[in-house]
Amino acid sequence: MMKFLNVFLIFIIATIAHWIAIEIFGQYGIILGVMLAFTLVMAFKLNEIGGYIFGFFSGLFLDFFGNNLFGANALAFTWILFIFYIIDDKIDFKEFLPQVIITTVLNMLLLVFYGIISKFFIGEFICQSLFSFIIGSLLTGLLLPLIYFVINKYLSWGSLKDTNEAERFF
Repeated sequence: MMKFLNVFLIFIIATIAHWIAIEIFGQYGIILGVMLAFTLVMAFKLNEIGGYIFGFFSGLFLDFFGNNLFGANALAFTWILFIFYIIDDKIDFKEFLPQVIITTVLNMLLLVFYGIISKFFIGEFICQSLFSFIIGSLLTGLLLPLIYFVINKYLSWGSLKDTNEAERFF
């Protein structure tokens, strides 16, 4: 029960951090994927089912409070986690550089996926400016190692790469 409360508290912190990032960087036309960064860290810390659940509800939360196509965030986060879990065992996600590169690329894929969803349902490929696409994705990538460090210290679970599947949450 305590681990569930820890994950729920991390979700609340993620929503607050996402709102703060939108308020600060949104005025400059930069959209940070703070919720995506938290989702990727939790996907690494949890097993696949727990990661998918966290990602789906993170996307659903953004859908409730966003102004885009309802369900697009939940679908996109689930799709991104599918890609993440494919490459998860092939990379060392505990190191700084792989965290930045993978998060930057996955954030770019997420934004392209939003455009594809909008083209499919609305008929127009809606996308951000190239500046926001590149800078926002890079800043999201640079933000993830900080989030990873804080969550690692908070949870004190250590790296899940060194534990058995049975010891993971969910």
